[in-house]
Amino acid sequence: MEQIAQMLPEHTRDSLAKLLSDRLKAVENMTPEELEAERRRAAQARVDSFNSKPGQLATGYTNSDNNYVPGDGYNCQLCMNRGATLVLEERNGYIYERMVECKCMDVRRSIWRMKASGLEQSIRDYTFKRFEAKEPWQKAMFDMAKAYLAEGAKDGKWLYFGGQPGCGKTHLCTAVAGKLLYEEPVMYVIWPQISKKLKAIVNDAEEYDKEITKLETIAVLYIDDLFKPVKDDKGNITQASGPDKKLAFEIINYRYINRLPTIISSEWGLEELTDMDEATGSRVAERSRGYNMMVGRDRARNYRLSDTTAV
Repeated sequence: MEQIAQMLPEHTRDSLAKLLSDRLKAVENMTPEELEAERRRAAQARVDSFNSKPGQLATGYTNSDNNYVPGDGYNCQLCMNRGATLVLEERNGYIYERMVECKCMDVRRSIWRMKASGLEQSIRDYTFKRFEAKEPWQKAMFDMAKAYLAEGAKDGKWLYFGGQPGCGKTHLCTAVAGKLLYEEPVMYVIWPQISKKLKAIVNDAEEYDKEITKLETIAVLYIDDLFKPVKDDKGNITQASGPDKKLAFEIINYRYINRLPTIISSEWGLEELTDMDEATGSRVAERSRGYNMMVGRDRARNYRLSDTTAV
């Protein structure tokens, strides 16, 4: 500090020294009340200064490791994309400055999860606007998804689309999840993948509990392809295995008891799901009452085959 001071012109050093001296004298002459008021003023000035500066979470920034972190595109008017707000608190007669996380961070974490899950592109592709409701059954699916978004999710209801592959179940479920993630945290899982992962760590109690707790407690859970049917060596479709059923029940029962919004797509209808595992199927049926649909199996309804050419 002294070296820096020596680099300044003499008249500047003198001015700074006088300013500091005057400031110290002013402080020494303050009453305890005036000194406390000054401390509060200085603390409030720091808080106001911090809260007035916009952050870069929406647009991207370079972190302390000199790596660029892409923005998430979510614009928050409350914290100006800092992710936190500085506030003053008084405890036991003392003033403290405390950083309070903005509620937008739950939304941002949902966006980050979507990006990490590989659903980011799907959210752009699978929107309500892009869903083609040409047939009455498509219109019925569309209307149900919109109704669930407007009312069902807020009441802790579930959304269940079952039936024909390629009919738009995943499209509409993703459209709903994409809208909900701007309000609260959403987790997306593909059942064959998450069940394989959890069954592989079932003997590691700590790791298993950590992973399954995420699925049980997340504000909104989206399960894609529940109990995905597979064919055996003879070409027969097999039902879910015992471990799969046990795993699904553990997750679904927790969410059922706690009335946590859950979105499910499956190739099985609710009756088939209930025949497969009544405990799980009946819970899904109850929570999705008014918001479940079985799309009849008809290969003509598989949009993935709509552009195929016969020769």
